[in-house]
Amino acid sequence: MAETNESMGMDPPTYEVASQPGQELCQPTTLILAAQSIHVMTPDSPPLYRLSLGIADLTDITTEVELSRIESRKDGTERERHIYDLLHMRLGPGGYTRLPSDSPKYHIKRQTRSIPGLQDLGMKKSHSLIPGKKRFAAVPVDVYGKTSKVGITNFVKGAEAVFTTDGHEWADSQGNSVAIMHDNEDKQHSLVVTATLTRAQFHMLVALWCCHVWEYGLAHAEKVHEGIDGVRRKMAMAKDFGFRGGSSILSAGAGSV
Repeated sequence: MAETNESMGMDPPTYEVASQPGQELCQPTTLILAAQSIHVMTPDSPPLYRLSLGIADLTDITTEVELSRIESRKDGTERERHIYDLLHMRLGPGGYTRLPSDSPKYHIKRQTRSIPGLQDLGMKKSHSLIPGKKRFAAVPVDVYGKTSKVGITNFVKGAEAVFTTDGHEWADSQGNSVAIMHDNEDKQHSLVVTATLTRAQFHMLVALWCCHVWEYGLAHAEKVHEGIDGVRRKMAMAKDFGFRGGSSILSAGAGSV
């Protein structure tokens, strides 16, 4: 990611030197998602991040997307640094059981040690003081599931939230507002960062925002009636995962189409 001291709105977020690497201060800015890239303000500005897949157009089959930040070399060329994996778990081990309550549906797994302060985080339902208002917390997770009864990623017991969100606004661990998300059904998504964050906090927030866009896309995806071809495709996928059900299931599916 290019570092600059200019304050023009079209420039990448400004960093101020702090005491330790990864703790540089990133100033407020507006990010927008354009296909697989994340830009400042407009799609024609230099990309700050790149995703391995178009996060707004995924199906529920996808389970992993890579997030990389774009860094500028001295010779003017760019390089991608893989910083996070974004992961979506729908079911428990084997795909035949419900996801345990102590495991996150969406979580982010760090892929670099060169930026101190990055954490593995998962989205967890949280309590809201407003009746009927949903709230979620981004809390540390054990990606290796050492304390999970089924050996999958789970929340670190007793860990404090790093961020919280009501689905529109993000707040830090102290409850201070740090960003606002904007979504629409035309698949236009933006993140307005309203507070100064460390570089590590900024990266984590961007990764969590991408998980939100992923979930938003799935929730608003057009429902498609697949017919018999869809049944056959799902049966083939089931066999690939070790399921050996008889042809009676396919027949039942054909009869119901």
